[in-house]
Amino acid sequence: MTGPVPQPPPWPPLPARAAGAEGIYRGNPDRFTGPPSRFYHWAFARLTSQFARGQVLELGCGTGRDARGFAAAGFQVTAVDYSVTAIERARQEIDNPPTIRFRRTDALTALQETLTASLEAVYVHAVYMMLPDDELAAVFREVRRVLHPGGFHLFAVRSVTDPTAGLGEQVTPDVWRRSAGSVPYRFFRSETIDALTAQGFERWATDFPEGLHFWYVADRRP
Repeated sequence: MTGPVPQPPPWPPLPARAAGAEGIYRGNPDRFTGPPSRFYHWAFARLTSQFARGQVLELGCGTGRDARGFAAAGFQVTAVDYSVTAIERARQEIDNPPTIRFRRTDALTALQETLTASLEAVYVHAVYMMLPDDELAAVFREVRRVLHPGGFHLFAVRSVTDPTAGLGEQVTPDVWRRSAGSVPYRFFRSETIDALTAQGFERWATDFPEGLHFWYVADRRP
C-alpha cells in the first residue's frame, strides 16, 4: 500500500528561487532595462526631501536601472540581486557611475552583512513579493537595524487588486503559484503592510497609483 504523495513546501528554498530569477533574465534580455522606474522617481523625491547624499542599499536591483539613478544623483549605492545574469548585465553598463557597486547575493544576506545604523535608505522594488513569511519578517527586522535614525525604508509591492492575483494554485493567504514548480508570488493588502511595519518604523508616505495595482511605501526609522 502506498502512502500519501509528499507535497512540495509552500515556498521553494533560496537556490530554487534564485534559479527562477536566473531563468527570467536569461530568457528576456530586455528585462527591467531602460531608464529608472516610476517607483524610483516617487521614492527619490521622498528620499531627497531629507537627504542630499548618503548610503543606499537596493535589494533585488536587476540590471541596475534604479540603482544608477540614485548613484548619478550622488548617493553611494550598493545594489544586490541573486541572479548572476542580472548582475553581469548591470556591471557591463557603460554609464555606471563610480559611486555604485553591484553584488550577487540575496536580500537577507546583504542586510546581515551591512553595518548597524549605516544607511540613509534601503530601496526595494517588488522583491518582497517573492519572500516566504519567515524571511520577509527577518528582512524587515534587518532593514530597521541597518538604517540610522531618520533613514528611509522605500518599497513597492503588488496589491491583491492586481488582475494576476488569484491565478493558479493558492499556496497561503494572498500567495499564489502560477504553475506547478514555479516560485509563488505574494500580493499585499494595506493591513498586511501595516503589520509588517508596525514595529520599529514610522509611516512617512504611501501611494496607490491609479491603474498600477502597486503600493508605494516610505517608512522611516525613528
